[in-house]
Amino acid sequence: MNRLLTVFFLFFSFGGWAQEVLTGMQTNPLVGEKYLENQMRGHFSKGSDTIPAILPFFDDFSYDSIYPASSLWIDNYTFVNTDIPLYPPNRGAVTLDAIDEKGLMYTNAEQGPTPFIADHLTSRFIRLDSVFSPSPRKLTAGDSVYLSFYYQPQGRSRDFPLKQDSLLLRFLISPAHDSVPDIWKKVWFSKGMSLDTFRYYNNEKYFVQVMIPITDTLLFFKKTFRFQFYNYVNFAGPPEYSWQSNCDQWNIDNVYLNIGRNMNDTVRSEIRFIDRAPSMLRNYESMPYPQYTAAPEQEMADSVTVIFSNRDVAIRNCRYSYKVTNAEGSFTKTYTSPNFNLPPVYTTGPFTEHPAVPWFYPITQADSATFKMQHIIKDNAGGSTLGDTINRNQNLFNYFAYDDGTPEASYGLTPAGSMLAYRFSLNKPDTLRAIQMFFNRVMNNTSPPYFYLCVWNDDVGTPGDTIYCRLRLPRYADQLNKFVTYHMPALPVSGIIYIGWIQTTADNLSLGFDAYNDHSDQIFYNTTGKWYPSAFSGSLMIRPIVGKPIPLGMEEPGTSAPQLEVYPNPCRDGILHLSLNSNGTSSADRYTLTVTNLLGQTMLNVKYAESLDVSSLRQGIYILYLTDRNGSKTAMRKIIITP
Repeated sequence: MNRLLTVFFLFFSFGGWAQEVLTGMQTNPLVGEKYLENQMRGHFSKGSDTIPAILPFFDDFSYDSIYPASSLWIDNYTFVNTDIPLYPPNRGAVTLDAIDEKGLMYTNAEQGPTPFIADHLTSRFIRLDSVFSPSPRKLTAGDSVYLSFYYQPQGRSRDFPLKQDSLLLRFLISPAHDSVPDIWKKVWFSKGMSLDTFRYYNNEKYFVQVMIPITDTLLFFKKTFRFQFYNYVNFAGPPEYSWQSNCDQWNIDNVYLNIGRNMNDTVRSEIRFIDRAPSMLRNYESMPYPQYTAAPEQEMADSVTVIFSNRDVAIRNCRYSYKVTNAEGSFTKTYTSPNFNLPPVYTTGPFTEHPAVPWFYPITQADSATFKMQHIIKDNAGGSTLGDTINRNQNLFNYFAYDDGTPEASYGLTPAGSMLAYRFSLNKPDTLRAIQMFFNRVMNNTSPPYFYLCVWNDDVGTPGDTIYCRLRLPRYADQLNKFVTYHMPALPVSGIIYIGWIQTTADNLSLGFDAYNDHSDQIFYNTTGKWYPSAFSGSLMIRPIVGKPIPLGMEEPGTSAPQLEVYPNPCRDGILHLSLNSNGTSSADRYTLTVTNLLGQTMLNVKYAESLDVSSLRQGIYILYLTDRNGSKTAMRKIIITP
């Protein structure tokens, strides 16, 4: 088999440019799933101006959400997350980019050098005419009103905003009425730049705070005051459709509007974690429990890293602790640090602690386990309430995962014949049952490229003999953090194995790439006949499943159920192409296709065909059902119609 693959590689690799390519994503699956969930529930989380907000106005985006809080903001275009911002003032920030509230690239995201306006982050109406505590009174210029916020270009994103890809802030002068649109005044902007350049100009700070006084009582001291952030995007990347992607990210945090402030009111007395709770495994975010128990001394971390900051101006004496328990409560491990002085973040930057992990998860015969982790930082001063808590679960199920389940970028290779291999180390012989992969959607891709899904053994640190190879088609995850499972015949494996692909075209396969966790030393690519380590810091979203047979119905249809591929999706030209793999149990003419809207109303009902005319459907999200002669729905796909 290796000789045939070598011939295949040499034939398809002749000529052209050869490299690995990392781009932004063409869609945001987390945002897309949240939008679909709201549509299906008839629930819309956008805020309204029925009851204007009152001072103080504050948002640090540290809540578990995809969209900004509807109690403060009226639109959902931006993305609340912990993945893209790097070392924000507190855990979480909001990101402005080129993807809309549906998780799709903006429809005006056309190739070219001219920037276009993309995301908006718009506050509710705010009562800037009055204050209400301790008693209602009219607001005046003497109340010293300031709006402040922190901002950062790029963050963990691969591509930084260029000079013309600016971030702007404007204040509302007059709301729309009759046929007159909103009237705004631009009050602040920043030109695009890389995070490295940003830090160079700002004394190595990761986020910079902006203080804006509001003094014009005639224009702004109204009960309909509003402010809005928005960004320009320059979509001038490579012309190939499969490489176009999200770009030009800006991160915003700690938006604060209140009276009684001044230009030096930049301190917020608090102690906060500014990063996630870490994995307590040495090598993985998750791994099979039996593989862990075979060599716990190799898999358990000696220590972990937690990062927090003291945003006061004074040194704070603190204590850090963690607690780990299993779901049943029969296992508990704790750690408490000695007291230590935490200096202000303004002078020393974020503070890093490395607590020891001098223990192992319990060694049992169980197939899986979940461990709950809690990290706590507290100020030791008497009566002080300063502190913070973060939580996470560590899952030990039936798969290996270097990634955290959320893609921040898209990984691809070119040209045809390029090979990718991802290294995994087993602690005992096992059975490979399936491979999970997270493919991102590609803009305007009318024909997803087939690829060879491959498994190799080890040859002194690089991929060796091919032990599995099958032609497959990329399938896209339409659910939150949902990988696609490629089942395979039971394959005995041991030692080091490599999971990856051989490309049949030069198109971007657009594999999810976790930029948060760096396991680039496990990634290898081959575009010239020789294996090289990856040049990109991060983790691929590929997960081998090992152990016992996988129950039928796990993520991918069983062997007797038809598999339906639908593309392009999103659909822009009114024609959907379908591919039905019925595994030899039935023929396509036995099926019908039904398209419903999110209210369950039937929009189309036709016999199965390899193309479906959906030009009569309006822009929006629909559900496509494949139904057999017995009336049973055997497959379902979400489809998106765009202009």
